[in-house]
Amino acid sequence: MKRFIIIILLLFNSNFSYADFKQIKKKAEVNNPEIIFPIPKKLNKCISDMYVNKTNNPVLPVIKVDAPSGYGLDNRFMSALNKFENFKRPCGGGNVEACENVKRVILDWAKADAAQRKGPSDHEAKHWNDTLTINLWIASPMMAGYSFAKQRINISDEEDKIIKNWFKKIVKKNQHLMYELKTYKQGTQAAGVPRSAHNHALSSAISHMQLGILLNDNKLFRKAFRNYEAAIKYQRKDGSMPIETRRGGRAMFYQGRAMTALTAIAIIAENQGYNIWDFDHKGKTFHNIVKFFIDFTENNEIVFKYAKEMKAPGPAKDYKRQDLDGSSSSHWGWLYAYATRFPDHENIQRLKKWSTDYKDLNNYQRKIISNFDNILKRNAGTSSWTIVEPRCHFTK
Repeated sequence: MKRFIIIILLLFNSNFSYADFKQIKKKAEVNNPEIIFPIPKKLNKCISDMYVNKTNNPVLPVIKVDAPSGYGLDNRFMSALNKFENFKRPCGGGNVEACENVKRVILDWAKADAAQRKGPSDHEAKHWNDTLTINLWIASPMMAGYSFAKQRINISDEEDKIIKNWFKKIVKKNQHLMYELKTYKQGTQAAGVPRSAHNHALSSAISHMQLGILLNDNKLFRKAFRNYEAAIKYQRKDGSMPIETRRGGRAMFYQGRAMTALTAIAIIAENQGYNIWDFDHKGKTFHNIVKFFIDFTENNEIVFKYAKEMKAPGPAKDYKRQDLDGSSSSHWGWLYAYATRFPDHENIQRLKKWSTDYKDLNNYQRKIISNFDNILKRNAGTSSWTIVEPRCHFTK
């Protein structure tokens, strides 16, 4: 009873302080073992129908990861995730047959010892790309899918052990929390910022957090709070994220992805009874990061002074033309959670005002309002950064 009261207080305490967060970071426990994202009782916002079968949708194990040493990831694993989503999404919507397929696919991958990383671990580009490939496209989505399956079907102790041991192996081998790396040096606009605030580190933190829940391991579960803290603490006063917004034409592309990663951490924490949404470090909050994103859509020039550094922009070489896909859940997944949790916040009131009249909105504003107006109507694309279908599992 005492623990239940503490959970309720943490979840609904609106006067959230840095001291509160420090306690969570230090002492948080897994309160709902194996439940990473609960399958909702009401499934009206979820995908429940399975439109493919295992014969015409084989999700064959990819044994070794081999991402490029330059920009990009190993897209074979993205292709596997796209196929796996056809089972994972309806499983997350309660479909028992889909959950059987989720278990089958994961067990196949585990028995094949798939997703092996043989590349360097020296923090060079290939190491960064290999680890993100596995955390983003295999470890996180498959652990979430397995959690769904455990909520709907019986899995033998033997199979459960095989699967969990494989998850432990790939999460550990692809660890990239960046705790051991120093802050960025002078000569970059990210100078003084810990690398643990990087979107790659956030992705690794999410994998550790989920593994902690599956294994009922408090130490693993708590790791993500350190990365979350770094990202919130080291934002600029205007809400821009220094590591991400220096990336040329993909500055806001990466700020959006980092925001979605932070959102995933906050929701997973919420599902264990902890509110970290309102974490405030000397006036720096997630709300402020959201404000910068909305400010950008109204006046995209505010990011130019950061984006002109042109750090690893990929194909987006013109920092004055921000590459922001209007339908990507990676960029907009945070909005599903934020808008439904903070409908009265001034950030959301601003979007509500814009949504009443499109005619004077610029292209970026139209993109955010299109997503805002369809949060409860539209299914997202492949859930990589969101891990799960946001309309079903991110909205309140």
